[in-house]
Amino acid sequence: MAKLQRIHGLGKGSRIRLTIETLTPGGDGVGHFEGVAIFVGRVAPGDIVDVDLFDVRKSFARGKVVTFHQRSADRIEPACPVFDRCGGCQWQHVSYEAQLEAKQTIVRQALRHIDDIDLQATLPAPQVLNYRNKAQFPVQRTGKGRLVAGYYEEGSHRIVDLNSCPVQPEPLDLVLREVKRLLIEYRVSAYSEDTHNGLIRHICARESDFNKDVLLTLVLNSTSKQEFGDDQIAEFRTIATTLMESIPSIKGVCLNFNPEKGNKIFGDETICIKGASEIEEVLRSLGSARPTRLREGIRFRLSSQSFFQVNTKQAANLFDEVYDQVDLLAKRFERPLKVIDVYAGVGTIAMWVADLAESVVAVEDQAPAVRDGLSAVALNKVNNITFEEGRAEQVLTRMAKEGAVFDVAIIDPPRKGASSQVLEALLKLQPTSIIYVSCNPQTLARDLKILQDGVLEDGEGKQVYTGYKTLRVKPIDLFPQTYHIESVATLERNADGAFRNLEEI
Repeated sequence: MAKLQRIHGLGKGSRIRLTIETLTPGGDGVGHFEGVAIFVGRVAPGDIVDVDLFDVRKSFARGKVVTFHQRSADRIEPACPVFDRCGGCQWQHVSYEAQLEAKQTIVRQALRHIDDIDLQATLPAPQVLNYRNKAQFPVQRTGKGRLVAGYYEEGSHRIVDLNSCPVQPEPLDLVLREVKRLLIEYRVSAYSEDTHNGLIRHICARESDFNKDVLLTLVLNSTSKQEFGDDQIAEFRTIATTLMESIPSIKGVCLNFNPEKGNKIFGDETICIKGASEIEEVLRSLGSARPTRLREGIRFRLSSQSFFQVNTKQAANLFDEVYDQVDLLAKRFERPLKVIDVYAGVGTIAMWVADLAESVVAVEDQAPAVRDGLSAVALNKVNNITFEEGRAEQVLTRMAKEGAVFDVAIIDPPRKGASSQVLEALLKLQPTSIIYVSCNPQTLARDLKILQDGVLEDGEGKQVYTGYKTLRVKPIDLFPQTYHIESVATLERNADGAFRNLEEI
């Protein structure tokens, strides 16, 4: 307790010397001052720094570097000239090798309470820059009335005005610059969060890695096409025509109407004012042993709001990791498998493993994603995938009661992880294997522990053990230059015979 009192005694604004030990899940580095964790942004393991404390709590503090006494061997020059202000990336100042090691360490630390896991090295991305196929730039006007667009400063809603971003492909830089120029030329008003006035809220662009086509969407502070009016739509159509003539890779321009306050980017209504409302993307496996269909590529039609991984090439590598784990089970069973894909989105993983399956059930609660998924299934002529539209909790609970049988369950939940109802339903369904695709090591660890403990009540109120063993976790770097980490975890049902007691559940 004395140590905590002493750091509190230093207080806000006090200066301490700190050796940075490691990088943390939120992107900061951490060192310890008399046993208390001090979190500092934009540092690297091995840095020795003087830090001014600006936030002191009971068990930790946050500080800002004022002086470097020794720079880490892993420190490099950031590719972005505004890296020190922009909140989009956190680790551009750290060598890529150190980024990969830090991500494995973060996963290892999260899983420290789960025994005997084969934690593998982080899978590096094919590209560490220019990889992000989608950009969503907020637009604001400054106090002097100037239109700016870019990314928010770290921890704020102040925009760092950008004309390029090294994480996205160069064609999207060109789109950003030209859109900003035309918005200023046509005197389109920029949105103000404070007053909720102004028209243009976001510039959104996505590029196909397959053919380099671009789809542009401008998000407007308006309730609907009807309210916006034909005259203003005509003006934006003129802007769209100019854009498509100057940048031939732009194949379509859309308007989205979002009148709501808050951080939600898109509203409910989108119209295409010029060209195509969708672009085509193709995901290809580079694995020579994969089926021909995967090597030739799975085709998708993407609208402005379609959910799709932002790192196309690395997404294919992630799906290959899932494929390999399903393939191991299929070879052991010597037959096609019954698969369920939970939180399926547009069914990308479902289609990736379809050649190994007798049937695949894709569970997804968002109607637009189901619609896009059904379109992709038809486009790729896959005949063994069905979609179940509904919340995963409800669909899986119903299937468990109906006695549905699956050999493998694949789950890819959001950052908050799988709900307790989903995990309980999986324990009742008893697939031989569960493959968990995670974007958050902390919720992954929580959910793996629940699946490992695997205790349910039978029909007589008795506790029955139904647990799983986590065999392997593979971190995958889908987002270079940031702290975000994907992981593929493979679990297998414990083969101790206890599962025979679940008939009454």
